[in-house]
Amino acid sequence: MIEQAVILAAGRGTRLGPLTQDRPKSMLPVLGQPIAAHVLGTMADAGVRRFVIVVGPDDGGMRAYFERAALPGVDIRFAVQERATGTVDALTLAAPQLDGPFLLSSVDNLTSAAHVRRLIARYAADPDAIATLSLLPATPEQIRRSAGVALDGDWITVIEEKPEQPPSPWAAIMIYAFSHDYLGYLARVPISSRGEREIVSGIQAALAEGRRVSYVSTDRRLHLTRERDLLEINVALLREKGALRVHGDLPGSVQLLAPARIDPEVSVGAGARIGPNVYLESGAVVGAGASVANSLILAGGVVAPGETCDGMIVDARARVAVAAPETE
Repeated sequence: MIEQAVILAAGRGTRLGPLTQDRPKSMLPVLGQPIAAHVLGTMADAGVRRFVIVVGPDDGGMRAYFERAALPGVDIRFAVQERATGTVDALTLAAPQLDGPFLLSSVDNLTSAAHVRRLIARYAADPDAIATLSLLPATPEQIRRSAGVALDGDWITVIEEKPEQPPSPWAAIMIYAFSHDYLGYLARVPISSRGEREIVSGIQAALAEGRRVSYVSTDRRLHLTRERDLLEINVALLREKGALRVHGDLPGSVQLLAPARIDPEVSVGAGARIGPNVYLESGAVVGAGASVANSLILAGGVVAPGETCDGMIVDARARVAVAAPETE
């Protein structure tokens, strides 16, 4: 049984533009919690009890968050990556706190606890495997931005980061299970053409030495890389819950359309219309008579009285227009 995991959360998330000016990607909100808490919670639901989170010099308040919102029976420790020099260097910082097989996840991948359980079970079923990877069906263009693999039955034979010619229609996504001895490959990983030392290169080195790498597949992964992804992730989880979640008092004249979530300490004016597909984070303000649909209003974000806001992410610094989620 794998009971420990590493979450790589040191990246700032520059491709998310103004949304990460005041907080790192790991602390962007998904229905009332930072995305890091969702990643950790999913693995905890699958039985993982010890975590090492690798953060940057500015963790955006993550340590304080987990001190306030600690899960019973879960131990969380931190390692600091001062410079973004790659996933191998990040894992190397966490390695001294690992004493057996472990999971490795990036902070921007959301999947299900059921998938994590399958990943752990497949790893346990193959005692000679050095790793078990998560695979997702993908287009060639998607694989060129991820990692591609070649397969032989139940086994991976080749893995390549951002391949120009993908070897199969499968992308490896960073929710992996590793044997503790995989850590021995990290020091040998060279700097890639992208200027980083990458986990995938360590896996390929193990394959080249005859080590076995298995896999499990999933058809669902929510991935946070650009502004529109933050809206899509929140809306996808809102639709799964299919309900109104209101954590505060609203004027009786406010019209609510499910699905929507309103955090505590949100100001909504009389006669406003909220929903569908809306998340209002604590500290958001919606003026009287405003209409908000298919949007996120984050802390410090203001929708003016009478304004119509559709397909937007609004925070204290910026208003980002994004495509409204497709109707189910």
